[in-house]
Amino acid sequence: MHGSRRTFLHDAAVFVLSVAVLALLNLVWVIPTIRATYSSASTLALATVERARADVTFSLRAMQNSLEDAAEEIAYDPARKKIVLNRVLKYNPAIKSAGIAGIDGRETFILDRFRFITPADFGDYRSAGSFSSALAGAVTFGDLYISPEQEPHITLFAPMARAGVIDGVLIADINIRDLVSAIHTPEITQSHVYVVDENGYQIIHPNVSAILRRPNFLSRPIVRKVVRDRATADGLAPEDRYVSEDGVSAFTVGMPIAIADFSIFFETPRSVALAGVRQVVVFAGITVLVGALALFLIIRARNRLQRLNVRSVDLLKENYEVGKMLVRRDLELTRANARLEELDEVKSEFVTIAAHQLRTPLTGIRWSYQTLLEEGAEALTSVQRRVLQGGLGASLRMINLVNDLLNVARIEEGRFGFHFTLQSPFKMIQRAAERFRKAARDKGIEFKAELPPAPPRPFFFDEEKMSLALDNMLDNAVKYTEPAGTITFRAAEEGNILRISVSDTGIGVPADQVHRVFAKFFRAGNALRFHTSGTGLGLYVCKNIVEKHDGAMSVESREGKGTKFTITLPRAEKPPA
Repeated sequence: MHGSRRTFLHDAAVFVLSVAVLALLNLVWVIPTIRATYSSASTLALATVERARADVTFSLRAMQNSLEDAAEEIAYDPARKKIVLNRVLKYNPAIKSAGIAGIDGRETFILDRFRFITPADFGDYRSAGSFSSALAGAVTFGDLYISPEQEPHITLFAPMARAGVIDGVLIADINIRDLVSAIHTPEITQSHVYVVDENGYQIIHPNVSAILRRPNFLSRPIVRKVVRDRATADGLAPEDRYVSEDGVSAFTVGMPIAIADFSIFFETPRSVALAGVRQVVVFAGITVLVGALALFLIIRARNRLQRLNVRSVDLLKENYEVGKMLVRRDLELTRANARLEELDEVKSEFVTIAAHQLRTPLTGIRWSYQTLLEEGAEALTSVQRRVLQGGLGASLRMINLVNDLLNVARIEEGRFGFHFTLQSPFKMIQRAAERFRKAARDKGIEFKAELPPAPPRPFFFDEEKMSLALDNMLDNAVKYTEPAGTITFRAAEEGNILRISVSDTGIGVPADQVHRVFAKFFRAGNALRFHTSGTGLGLYVCKNIVEKHDGAMSVESREGKGTKFTITLPRAEKPPA
């Protein structure tokens, strides 16, 4: 009796200790994986808010620059004020009205986009702090206010200075509802980007009714951190967490916007942003449970073998026949024990592989409108279908962004596999020309292909990767060339070099930005206005593919005149290293 009790206590102690060791071993990979999941969620959210910040900043900066130019022009030639302000309204749809006030703060001239001006419309800005700042020489934004049409507006004040002397202020009434379109809807469900002013009031939100409520978010510590300290918040600090108006625990990151002292935030449910943490914890728990169950079975089998061995010894003493039976039983038990040991080994291997795979957290979450469009097509109205198709298009653009990001990650980690084969590039070049000839024709663009009369000599290159590079160059040319323009696709052998170029008569790149065209995420300012979608990663991938072939890629561009991209590839007689 006492021996059985000692055996039970011994086995219980071994079981508890083994389970504790298994749990500690799981913590070795669980804790770093959870930290990596938090970091990845923060990085993805910061990338989203950075893109939105760039779009909002660009829109506000464009209007500010336009009004500064107009103020300067009117200051030097007051007689042209009506012409200049008409031009401002024409090229800035968000500006509702523009007027001029003297240094006494009284408005003397107004142009409105939608109505005739009466004497009652002339404003008096003597008490406005933003007007005083403008008289001091600073371009300033006024406070948000709600127009009679129930739309959010802000006022911009630009000083009119001539020879250093300010003799008036140009005042513009801006409907910032249009800025909502500059914030790309995040792919993640229940997520959104919002902007607050220097006092913590929400001024930009994808849902305009949320702006009209004029909520103030200074009670949120993360908002105070960004608004008051003008610091980027990565959402990882304990105080950054809060519960939204919908009662949802939010994962939020924020950044200050330099212009107008605004701040921008990206909010998403913590359950969505940190779903990988829950998966890691659940898997770790399952691993411990499976290990504990296997250990219990092993201890139970061992004890059973011990009891059977004792019984076998006793039976062997009785007679030889019984001994032979016990020998057979012992052999069977030995095979059973070997099987248990094999299962234990398989279990250990499984736990090791699973732990290794989970070192890199699963953070990507994709959502799609496709099921609603396909399965519920007959029940949808035309408006609902357009909304769903718009959402599907936005999702596909985000998927393309993820694909570009994955290509960039593979390039930087050295996993962008290349397969070099000895062949002539002639067919590859012809196929690229045919693919984009139709796209150009559909847009009303003349497409010229000046290809060599004879196939170029063969050399080592990766056809799939080079096709990707050519497609990116030609797609950019079609995308940024207006109808009636021209695209010229050339390929020629020059000694031991194959030179491929794509020229267009499109919008070009500003001279001060040409040096950045191959940088990650770069898009020229005029390209953002001309074609709002795009990742800014295509040319970065192109350049890396070409350089992997020991080649070079260059660009020549003039804003408003066109762009020429050139690839030079050496005729490699062996695969590049």
